[in-house]
Amino acid sequence: TRICAGCPAMDWVALSPHDITDFTGEPPTVIGVYAKVFSKAWVYAAIFVLVWAAVNATLKAVGCGDMIHGQRRGSWALKSAMLLHHGLVTPVAFVGIFQDPATLAMYRCFGCAEVAPLMNRDPLHAPLAARVLTPVTLGYFLGDLLLLSQWNLNRGGMVENALMLLHHIASLLVWPAAIYFDWVARYVIIMLSYEFTSFWLTVVWMLSAAGLKSSLYFKVAGGIFTLSFVVMRMVGAIPQLIAMWNAPPWSVELEHKAQPGGIHPWCSFFCYSLVLPHMLNLFWGVKVVNGFVAILLGGKKQRKTANGASDAKGD
Repeated sequence: TRICAGCPAMDWVALSPHDITDFTGEPPTVIGVYAKVFSKAWVYAAIFVLVWAAVNATLKAVGCGDMIHGQRRGSWALKSAMLLHHGLVTPVAFVGIFQDPATLAMYRCFGCAEVAPLMNRDPLHAPLAARVLTPVTLGYFLGDLLLLSQWNLNRGGMVENALMLLHHIASLLVWPAAIYFDWVARYVIIMLSYEFTSFWLTVVWMLSAAGLKSSLYFKVAGGIFTLSFVVMRMVGAIPQLIAMWNAPPWSVELEHKAQPGGIHPWCSFFCYSLVLPHMLNLFWGVKVVNGFVAILLGGKKQRKTANGASDAKGD
C-alpha cells in the first residue's frame, strides 16, 4: 500500500510535460528505445542549456566578470542550472516512491524475496513517475555534457570528473530501456531521488567557492549533504542490493517469466549496470564522510589554536 493511503494518487499523465503513454515497448528494438526517449530528452537538454545561458548572461549584466571568487562565471551558471534541476526532480521523485506500493514494500521488508520481483516489473502498477522524470534527467545529463567546458575541471578532481562522465554516459545508455520496456524502472526512480543529495552538494560547492567554508551555513549544508548521502545512497542501497540478489534483474529466466520471449536483447547486459551506481556511491561516500569529518576537526583545531593564543596573551 501507499505510505498515505488516504491521499489522492498523483495524476502522472496530466502532470507530465511530455507524453508518457507511448512507452509501450513497441517496437521492441534498441533503436526504438532511443528514438522514443531521446525525442523527449533533447527538449529538456535544450531547456537546461538555455537556463545556463540565461543565468550566465544575467551574472554578466549585473557586473560579474569572467571569474567570480576564483571560479569561472560559466561554472557558477552551470551550478545554478543544476540547482534548478535537482530542486524540481527531487520532490517529484519522492512522491513517486511514496505512492508506489512495490518500492515501499521493498524498503519495508528490506528487499525480501516476496517483493523483489516487483522491483523488476509490477504487473499491476506501471512506473509512471519514472516515465515522467527519466527523460527530464536524461536531458539534464545531455545538457551537462554539452557544457563540459564549464565544468570545474582540475587535476585534483580528475578521478571524480572521469567517474561523473562514466555515470552520465552509462545512464544515457541504460535508463531509456528501463522506462521503455518497464523493466527495473523502479530502481531508476530511486536513483532520481538521490538528487536530494546532489542539491546540497551544489549548495556546498557554492558556499565553498564564495569563501564561506568556515561559516555556519557551510557546516549546516555540509551536514545535511553528508547525512543524506550516507542514509539515502549507502544505507538505502542495502535493501536494493538484497532485492537484486533475491530477484536478479539480469536473470534470463526471470525475464522470460515476466514476458514470453524476454524483455529485450540487451536486457541482461544493461541490468548489470544497476550495481555501478552503488559502487560509485561507496567510493564517493567514503570521501564525503572523510571530508566532513576533516572540516569538523579542522574547526576544532582552529578553536584550540585561538584559545591557546588567547591564553598566551593573558600570560
